Amino acid sequence: MVIKTLELLFFRNYDSFSTQFSPGINFIHGRNGQGKTNLIESLYVLTHLKSFRTSHLTELEMFTKDASSIRANLTKQGVSHLVEIDLKKNQKKVRLDGKNIGYTSDYIKNFFSILFSPDQLVFFKEYPLERRNFIDRVLVLVDRNYFQLVKDFNRIKKQKSSLLRQKAVKDVAVWNQMLSGLIPRIAGARNDFVKDINDILPGIFSHLTGRENILEFHYQGDLDKRTEREESKIYSFLQEKLDMEIEKGHLCFGPHKDQFWLTLDGQRDKQSFSQGEYRITFLALQFSINQLIKEKLGFNPVILLDDIFSELDTGVYNKTIEYIDKRDNQVFITSTEIPSLAMEKGSSYKISKGRVESNSLES
Repeated sequence: MVIKTLELLFFRNYDSFSTQFSPGINFIHGRNGQGKTNLIESLYVLTHLKSFRTSHLTELEMFTKDASSIRANLTKQGVSHLVEIDLKKNQKKVRLDGKNIGYTSDYIKNFFSILFSPDQLVFFKEYPLERRNFIDRVLVLVDRNYFQLVKDFNRIKKQKSSLLRQKAVKDVAVWNQMLSGLIPRIAGARNDFVKDINDILPGIFSHLTGRENILEFHYQGDLDKRTEREESKIYSFLQEKLDMEIEKGHLCFGPHKDQFWLTLDGQRDKQSFSQGEYRITFLALQFSINQLIKEKLGFNPVILLDDIFSELDTGVYNKTIEYIDKRDNQVFITSTEIPSLAMEKGSSYKISKGRVESNSLES
């Protein structure tokens, strides 16, 4: 997948912006506060139809403006596409090749970018919900049945929660029965995904760091520590806990409480990782997802690396550049200064006050 051209209108600090990109590595550099992360954010919105910094679309609009837009020409697996996204008053209108897209799911199943940013790292580190959302977004892409599983779970969760609040005990059983059949399928998909990642992850971590420590990704279903992953036993457990859920007025057990975590030589991230280890292990996880998507779907996601090198040592920095240079992905990297490797490894763009001040593609 390659983003060939990008046009922004009233997006963050970009009033009117237009540029073309290299299909390889694109270095976005400039002083702090000039719009580098805003540019990365626009590319993320282009590929995910949401921001990684805010849930409020109005925050993406330039101050004093009530609408913004993103236009892009991109190619995926040799096919060219025109994407048009209009944002206004927390509403978005999306067109793909001139046709309106009614459902976000119809769009995000086709396009994908892999993001590393300080904001996303904090969310992944601190909030289990963000970890689940992060994994679910990838699974929707690589497992064509997974979106329906999550959609069904959210529908059942909503209906059961309403009945719990009404204390409608007799009516809950049928929803517990449906949950009991759905939970093993969601857990199985998540478990298979983690296994696939762990076939890739240790090798990538070793390549990026030169370390022999074993990096692993882990998954535990919320019900796995309470009962076996069988429909009849899950149903019995949920029925036994009905009084508790009635009292609390919401679902206390299920996939919305599943856990994901990383370990280095068995030491769990939350308890033992330094900030630097969090950065490089999360980066290795992202690169593993990139490889998995390539293997399963046959295309290369766009890679967005925002302020990635600020806390990486020189050795890891050089190995990371070497790694991405050998991939077929289009890559966007932001930094305050143009890296020394930029001229020999890719194209550079200097951003100043929401504009491209210089562009190596035009030199």
